[in-house]
Amino acid sequence: MSRYDRLQQIEHMLIDYPDGLHRADVARRLGVHRSTIGRDITELSRILPIMEDETQRIQLDRRRYLTTLKLTMFELESLHLAARLFAKVMKFPFPHASAALRKLADAQGTVSPRLADGMRSTAEDIELFPSATADKSPHYRDIVEQLGIAITDSRPARVSHYSRNHREVREYHLFPLTLEPHPEGRSVHLLSWQLDAEPQQFRTLKIERIRSLTLDSPQPALLDRIPHEEISGRLTAAWSIWTTDQPPVTVVLRFDSTVADRVKETLWHPSQQLQDQPDGSVIWTGNISQPREMYPWIRGWGPAVEVLEPVWLRDEHREDFEQGVSMYRNKGVR
Repeated sequence: MSRYDRLQQIEHMLIDYPDGLHRADVARRLGVHRSTIGRDITELSRILPIMEDETQRIQLDRRRYLTTLKLTMFELESLHLAARLFAKVMKFPFPHASAALRKLADAQGTVSPRLADGMRSTAEDIELFPSATADKSPHYRDIVEQLGIAITDSRPARVSHYSRNHREVREYHLFPLTLEPHPEGRSVHLLSWQLDAEPQQFRTLKIERIRSLTLDSPQPALLDRIPHEEISGRLTAAWSIWTTDQPPVTVVLRFDSTVADRVKETLWHPSQQLQDQPDGSVIWTGNISQPREMYPWIRGWGPAVEVLEPVWLRDEHREDFEQGVSMYRNKGVR
């Protein structure tokens, strides 16, 4: 095996073993003397972020490790579309996102300079995102970065989070699982497993309301005790990010003929079913975890939509219309 091949093998070993390997382990696997591996590690350290822990295990610093990725023009364009959505959801400038997009633009520049220019423009949008709370940007970025570390390294976190419903700061001991964007709220939420709940359960927190966060030591064994495979199913049933342990609720809406075509051309939810009516209206049916999360979307259709089920949502919708009419009448508006 040439030295070049050996260096590549060592890099791949360190990727496969995030907890690191001793030099003797690497030498044994490659069938060379430990001193040879010592020289190889010195050489690799010039091009890779290699570090050594207190037990003399050699590790890759995954926060600084650069991966090599080859993408087609169409794959890059798809990532650019995702970045455009990202730019619309994020409330604060986030340099990691804009830096990643600039690298994609550099990669795309040799194939499609126009698409590359679009990517750089999106990177500018992310960096210069106007915000009335721009002074909170460093705190927001720090929280996102710490959560990224927690998810990557399987580290529980102690979180102080402001609850709007209770108007107080609450403390949680969580195992972060993933970050999920909430397009309607133009925000990002943390999906986690609450370790200090009885019984333990999933917990979703809005990142903007996290006041402080402290990471515990890595505990990868915890992941085996968490039903993390349920996350996909829970999110599929959700309108966006609100989930529940209860079965989904069937929501039935009638959209009149003025908006029926607009409703039918979009897949609003994976469970939706459509039934055309003789008068040109359409009946929309979906199974939603938390129907209250979709209510702003329902209200956005104004009088063009009628809530048929569930009854409590129909009643709430009717009452909102009645209050709105009353408000305008009291102001003398006809």
